Amino acid sequence: MADGSSSPGGYSGLGGEAYCLDALRRGDRDRYLILLFAPRRDRAVLAALYAFNLECALGVMAGGEQPLLGQMRLQWWRDGLEAAALNSGGEATHPVLSLLAGRRDLLPGLLDILAARERDLTDPTFANLAEVIVQAQATGGALAALANRAVKYEALNSEVVGDGHLDAARAAGTAYALAGMLRAIPFQAPGRGSQGRLCLPDDMLAGQGLTADDIWSGQQRAAVTECVGQIAAVAAREVDKLTDLGRAGGSLSPLLHGSLARAYLRRLAKAGNDPFAPDLGLNPLARPLMLCWRALLRRP
Repeated sequence: MADGSSSPGGYSGLGGEAYCLDALRRGDRDRYLILLFAPRRDRAVLAALYAFNLECALGVMAGGEQPLLGQMRLQWWRDGLEAAALNSGGEATHPVLSLLAGRRDLLPGLLDILAARERDLTDPTFANLAEVIVQAQATGGALAALANRAVKYEALNSEVVGDGHLDAARAAGTAYALAGMLRAIPFQAPGRGSQGRLCLPDDMLAGQGLTADDIWSGQQRAAVTECVGQIAAVAAREVDKLTDLGRAGGSLSPLLHGSLARAYLRRLAKAGNDPFAPDLGLNPLARPLMLCWRALLRRP
């Protein structure tokens, strides 16, 4: 395997699955935990999907005030994905790509996710709530749906038919993305780098008499929480789509995005929808216990 010197950030020489799990353990703990509830046969491909998503997010952050740098990083991944999908043998240029070698079935979805992430570097601010929802669907929603397809694909290849729940996975991932967008607001202040575009759209801010600078000034917190509450309500409706789902079986793991979204939204609601409130994260001990409980119930 190549030493990774040409890839963004390089890598330590770990094998594909070990590298992805280590990256997720450090950089995306939520998805690291939920993939542990997938059938063992599916964990490598899910680790690759989630690690790829993490790399895209890091590409957006690398853009910061210079979007071209982020675009160059994302283009590297675009080229690598296309090469890996067409080549099921030989050495890959990155451990994530080694796990995706030959997976042409996943390529269109991965490229769509990459394109959605790139829009955070190139597109203007969100004009309205509908645009925010579309972006959440194209990122977190698409990723969870792709994970659902990957699990089902692996199950069929193992002659164990999965039970699908594709639309539910998309709703779970969309809710998780919206909750993440809200939690990212404090980290999007000028000078703090980039966590993607601010999810409070222009028309919503205008309706509250806010400018972007007002969000971080702390002087109009009530108006900010009103905007946050509107987006949180949309996320909650996405989670509600999982209520009557029934027992999820082998496709449970991607649906656990919804369990995490529900927990984050409850924390936010308890704080009065104030994205600057302390302790909006989940307890590092309670989080895996909650996921274990949902897994025992086989319900997200």
